[in-house]
Amino acid sequence: MMFVRKDVWKLPSGDQTLLWYGRAVERLQGLPFSDVTSWWSLAAMHGIDEPIWRGFNIIPAGATLPAGPAQTALWRQCQHLTWYFLPWHRGYLLAFERIIRNAIIDLGGPKDWALPYWNYSADARSRELPPAFATDKLVGGQRNFLFVAQRYGTGQVPQVQSPIVLDPRAVTITDPLAERFFEGSAGGGSPGFGGVKTPFWHGDESNDGTFGVLETQPHGPVHVLVGGGFKGNGLSQDPLEIGWMTNPDTAALDPIFWLHHANIDRLWNVWLRQKRRPNDSADVFANPIDPDWLDGPQDREFAMPAVDGTIYNFKAQDVLDTQSPSLNYIYDDEPAGEDLTSVVAARLQRLGATPQVAFQVAGAVSMAPPKQAELLGANSGTIKLGDDVVETKVRLDKDQQQRLSTTLSISPSVQKEPDKVYLNLENVKSPTDAAVFYVYVNLPGDADPSDDTEHLAGTLSMFGVSKASKREGPTGGSGINASFDITRIIDAAFAQEGLAEEISVKLVSAVPGVTSEGISIGRISVYRQEQ
Repeated sequence: MMFVRKDVWKLPSGDQTLLWYGRAVERLQGLPFSDVTSWWSLAAMHGIDEPIWRGFNIIPAGATLPAGPAQTALWRQCQHLTWYFLPWHRGYLLAFERIIRNAIIDLGGPKDWALPYWNYSADARSRELPPAFATDKLVGGQRNFLFVAQRYGTGQVPQVQSPIVLDPRAVTITDPLAERFFEGSAGGGSPGFGGVKTPFWHGDESNDGTFGVLETQPHGPVHVLVGGGFKGNGLSQDPLEIGWMTNPDTAALDPIFWLHHANIDRLWNVWLRQKRRPNDSADVFANPIDPDWLDGPQDREFAMPAVDGTIYNFKAQDVLDTQSPSLNYIYDDEPAGEDLTSVVAARLQRLGATPQVAFQVAGAVSMAPPKQAELLGANSGTIKLGDDVVETKVRLDKDQQQRLSTTLSISPSVQKEPDKVYLNLENVKSPTDAAVFYVYVNLPGDADPSDDTEHLAGTLSMFGVSKASKREGPTGGSGINASFDITRIIDAAFAQEGLAEEISVKLVSAVPGVTSEGISIGRISVYRQEQ
């Protein structure tokens, strides 16, 4: 049979998918740590910090952990800040789902059970944490194993959300689905839908890391907004005061983690269904064909436990088709996107082209990987994010500004799409993962950020940033990089009054009144990328 992963918010009344999930969680939590199919070992595959786990009393005194070779092969594998982010998590979800399903069948449950997903981008109701995860008791009074007391950490904000409701700014998926290429570049332009080419990456390697577009949003912000980690009027730096979803080394202990990542996996399928035209290059809305991705990584194999506890390896190319016999699942909703010709034509019209010229040019444009990005400008120094709102100016180089203006000036003779523009936050460092900022470009001084989507560039979360800021070495960690496509904002400014000499960048804390010393951005830069 083909297993169907369903939207958790659309499960019909009386559906027992989540009830069986909770029972299976209970079964797996009852297995010893030495069992690689236990709840604990499965979570440790994403990440584990033993002092933190012992601090939470997750690892009981005297517990026997898996044998050394099994630990080495399985634990601490999660792929972030890398182009393996999507295939590794798909293989991880698949192994988890099979083990959970096996437990459900053993308990007398349905043989067609499949992991549901949390589509928090669908509508206002869907942004709420599903109720089945929010109460500690079931209807009959039994313990609810989908509830996590440490979900929002032991630290408190003045009014902890109950229920947790995600901000719509953090879960918009317009920009990720509009990104045309899987692989990106760390050179100032697009980081790609799936990320930048790297070797095996667990977040604590010595080189810089750059978030891919889907990992930037909604992946990271959902982790932090669900997990929290606030204490009084600050962001806690104590991992024992931070919700499990906020820390990569505890995230997979929370049952909601798996529904979140099922949705991220679904969005990969949705992205692949975006419409490519016959004259576009073969890598538009397509997976890489680079052997380094298909057969990689070469420096450490991806390993998963089978239902019987044996360990198997897999590569990216093994998990590309979810309907293949080896994966055998689909999602109940994988919508196709808008035709690229219409998307490009709409942009050209915003820049002043007539509908006839816009569709003529858009239909003739061939989508190919963009050129090397060129620096438009950068701010003068490190930005400290210690206040609710932090603003800086980025002055544009006159020559580069003129070149950008030239490409944005639409004429009947135009033969290609104008340059795109990217905002880069470089060397972001933080002593805590419990922070989220909304990033705005050219936000008017009298505008309410919560109501303004026109100038919203995206959302920056600190998920995984503390580890990237604490690497060992004489200079410590260099943090992470995040890139945002601000083309539509720059287009609008150009169409209204031309390009100004500088642009403003404003970062707004997701929780007003909750700040932290030590969060910084090494440089804010703006790049143009020829299409």
